[in-house]
Amino acid sequence: MKKVTQAEQDKIWEDVRKEFPNDEMMQEIHFIRQVHYLQTKDLSMEERLRFFESSKN
Repeated sequence: MKKVTQAEQDKIWEDVRKEFPNDEMMQEIHFIRQVHYLQTKDLSMEERLRFFESSKN
């Protein structure tokens, strides 16, 4: 799993704030969605499933 850098996180926040300027909940949702995408984009389907399964605990 890839570690998301602070610079990547800052860019994601900038983008989601532009896309949802008056909606903090949607900003949070889309921030996490983008972080998860970056963390898992190079994983196999099996590894992705393990990643999301592990977050249930």
